[in-house]
Amino acid sequence: MTGAVFMHTLRHNWRAMLFWGSGISLIAFLQTALLPNVDMLQQIANLLSTLPPALVRALGGGDLTALATPEGFLSFRYFGFILIVFAVYALILGLNVTAAEEEQGMMDVLLSLPLARWRLVVEKLLAYALLIIAVGALSFVGLWLGVALTPALAIDPMKLLRGTVNILPGALLMLAATTLIAALVRRRGTAAALATIFLVGSYFLDFMGRAVSGTFLNTLTALSFFTYYDGGNVMQHGLVWGNMLLLLAVTVALAGAAVWVFQRRDIGV
Repeated sequence: MTGAVFMHTLRHNWRAMLFWGSGISLIAFLQTALLPNVDMLQQIANLLSTLPPALVRALGGGDLTALATPEGFLSFRYFGFILIVFAVYALILGLNVTAAEEEQGMMDVLLSLPLARWRLVVEKLLAYALLIIAVGALSFVGLWLGVALTPALAIDPMKLLRGTVNILPGALLMLAATTLIAALVRRRGTAAALATIFLVGSYFLDFMGRAVSGTFLNTLTALSFFTYYDGGNVMQHGLVWGNMLLLLAVTVALAGAAVWVFQRRDIGV
């Protein structure tokens, strides 16, 4: 039955999605609701001005005058790091596409059913992508509530929505990359380690490249998906559609490669 794997995956993962979504929503709420007054924004900008400029750039601070604005504050305090949290969630989901059931010996049972291998991977990926989007929606609710209850943060809700949407391509790329890694190495533990190295390496490549602009490391930031996320600037300047489409294109390519690899190898070996 078409869509059976998709629905089964949603039924077995929606509770975990609610836990993750509620947790991220709480983080978003606290990052905004705890700001006491507008003067605090200027104090934060003054504090950052005492730090080395390279460190401020690496943290996504950019223009210090912009940090004294509500949008700049939220970019620094929330959007500057939240993709890491989404990426960790996507990594966990990616391991569950094939590696978890294969390691438990359940994959042979699944594939004994009249179920094409490509459908197993594609339907699970689509279900997990929907769960990531749902977590994004819950995070937006927490963000909106926090801003609504904080007079110092008078921010257009559409800017909050754009910032939230900007998180999704990077998270989906992490989902597809983990799925490909798991299809290649088969063992859940090994796949988790390699996917973590990919995530941490991508983050620090972008971090170091921002800190030492004008060097060889700065050119290597093009290899990091965090570079194309650029959460610190979306609130001020809007979505960069070229970056988002690039991340989505790479996501589709990685997902296609995962399907191709999984179809052409032995299971449980």
